[in-house]
Amino acid sequence: DPILNTMQQEIKRSMPVLKKQKPPVYFMSYMINDNKSYNYFSSLGKITDKNIAHTATLDVDVRVGSEKMDNTRTLKGSHITFGRGGSSSRLVPLEDNAKVLQNILWQATESAVQQAQADYEKVKSNSVSASNRSDDSDDFSAPLAKKTDFCAQKEPLTFKEEEIISMLNEYSSLFKGKDFILSASVNFSVEDKVIYFVDSQGNKMRRPQRLIRLGYNLETLNDDGMELARTNNYDFTSMEKMPSKEQVIKDIKKSIEELRVLQNAPVAEPFHGPVILSGRAAGVFFHEILGHRMEGHRQKNDDFGQTFTGKINQQVIAPLISVYDDPTMTNFNNIALRGHYLYDDEAVPAQNVALIENGILKNFLMSRSPIKNFAQSNGHGRKDAGKKVVSRMGNTYVKASKTISPKELKAKLKEEIKRQNKPYGLYIEDISGGFTMIDTSSPQAFKVKPLLVYKVYPDKRADEIIRGVDIVGTPLASFNKIIAAGNDYQVFNGSCGAESGWVPVSAIAPSLLISELEIEKVHKSSSKLPVLKAPKGDK
Repeated sequence: DPILNTMQQEIKRSMPVLKKQKPPVYFMSYMINDNKSYNYFSSLGKITDKNIAHTATLDVDVRVGSEKMDNTRTLKGSHITFGRGGSSSRLVPLEDNAKVLQNILWQATESAVQQAQADYEKVKSNSVSASNRSDDSDDFSAPLAKKTDFCAQKEPLTFKEEEIISMLNEYSSLFKGKDFILSASVNFSVEDKVIYFVDSQGNKMRRPQRLIRLGYNLETLNDDGMELARTNNYDFTSMEKMPSKEQVIKDIKKSIEELRVLQNAPVAEPFHGPVILSGRAAGVFFHEILGHRMEGHRQKNDDFGQTFTGKINQQVIAPLISVYDDPTMTNFNNIALRGHYLYDDEAVPAQNVALIENGILKNFLMSRSPIKNFAQSNGHGRKDAGKKVVSRMGNTYVKASKTISPKELKAKLKEEIKRQNKPYGLYIEDISGGFTMIDTSSPQAFKVKPLLVYKVYPDKRADEIIRGVDIVGTPLASFNKIIAAGNDYQVFNGSCGAESGWVPVSAIAPSLLISELEIEKVHKSSSKLPVLKAPKGDK
């Protein structure tokens, strides 16, 4: 591959000189992220936006000092996140031009080396003046036992733009005449990437990545200022896997009706009691609350809350539950998993990592940043273009050792409502996301935002949609309250943001019955409903 060859030749030319510098460069890597993106949006039967872009971004990562201590170390008391310094990013030409690429690599390398050397001096000074670290592990792991040499070809991408536009317009026409919908759109997007990677230890990789998504979003506002939404996405890696027109239309009509009911639904009151999370909602729940706490590099950062750091081989979740992260999985129940990859962004082979087995903590997600008792990467170093690698989730798989049918799970919810002498419980069908606080300056708490919630009564009364619900709590308390699981595993596909940028992720989980969760009212906006009715031309 001409791009890989040029990158490799430039590293071989540079490293003998850079190793002799004071302080010395002991490791360097080049990554080029070549990304073609296609985005189409339609509303009320017409295309409202179309964007097609092609960019190629070079990231240079330089490490100065030694594996024991280098420029990437977080300074104690600085509140600077992991992944600082020693990098340089810039655009590269889209066509193969070895001479131009060599020049850009030279310029970016010079910039990254100067920054890395300056940062290393700060690290040395900080290591003398600051208090001792609780984990004095090396800053970088030893070279890989087996060098990576992975060069995959990209399959051709073919789709007819006019057919995509016609399809989106047909779907978005379904929103016409629905006065209660304030905004709605249907979108089609493609990210078609090739990642090129070489490093000074002899690893090289050309890794294609293609993500295709069809989705829609409906939003409205209640007269009390509460924002309401229904969304849905379909993820696939080839056009042949596009969902059928019948399925999408059926789902859109269902979401329209749910939004109509939501707008007039009663407002939730603060609540503490039994809750069922659907499989998709449980996947988001685990991703948001557990995921970042399982990232290895955080365990040696003294500003991190370290909820699970010292709990290896201890019970941290109800014994019913095991959690794995397996980026090698391509799909689940014929649904493509966005978190799939074969090699991570440090060219380390992806691995299935058993994080928690029968409630017992066993491992962390590891990049090439070692921590106490975990010296090597397990293939979870990930990044977005222009960012630095840290350990991240891929395909998170929540498994239950014993499952029951959804009907039996609901019956157990009603039993739990009666046992706790509560007037009702909750069934949470959909969650949009949330946030969790993970640094020592904040309480180790989380907030997750459900989109569709039902009151479930212990008697024969029908379930009732309510609105305005936020789930709040702390991880250790909430995870140990899981008492039953369904056999209805579902997939959540999304993108996760952190200091290494946005990366595609997936979560697989069954429906879960949690004996106690706390619910609070959501924040309301100050916006008012429109004074004017929607124009008749939109009907």
